[in-house]
Amino acid sequence: MIRRIKQLRLNLRVKPLLGCGVAVVLAAGLAGCGSVGTLADGDAFVSPNKYAMYTCPDLNDRAKVVRARQGRVEQVMDRASQGAGGELVNAIAYRTEYAQTRGEMRVLAKAEEERQCAVRSPWSSGRAVF
Repeated sequence: MIRRIKQLRLNLRVKPLLGCGVAVVLAAGLAGCGSVGTLADGDAFVSPNKYAMYTCPDLNDRAKVVRARQGRVEQVMDRASQGAGGELVNAIAYRTEYAQTRGEMRVLAKAEEERQCAVRSPWSSGRAVF
């Protein structure tokens, strides 16, 4: 009888600890899934050498197109988020296209930097200094 009471006390101590351990492992696993999108935001959608053969004017033209598309996607996402369930719609329908445009802009900027293209700025003369 005493042995049974000791075993019940032990079970009452172990079960909550086991439940807490499972909860911690589950939370850590889900936290890892949440950080995947921020680490590789758009990088999985665009090849790093996609613009290797483009010239500086071609890169500039492509950047204008991608920037306009990114602006349209942002506007649609803003409108969708105002309605009921908008964040879910954004996550399902628009988030991948938005991530793709952001990744493409990063690759374009890197390609322009590698080619030493003129900086896009209203205050720039459009000339590169070497």
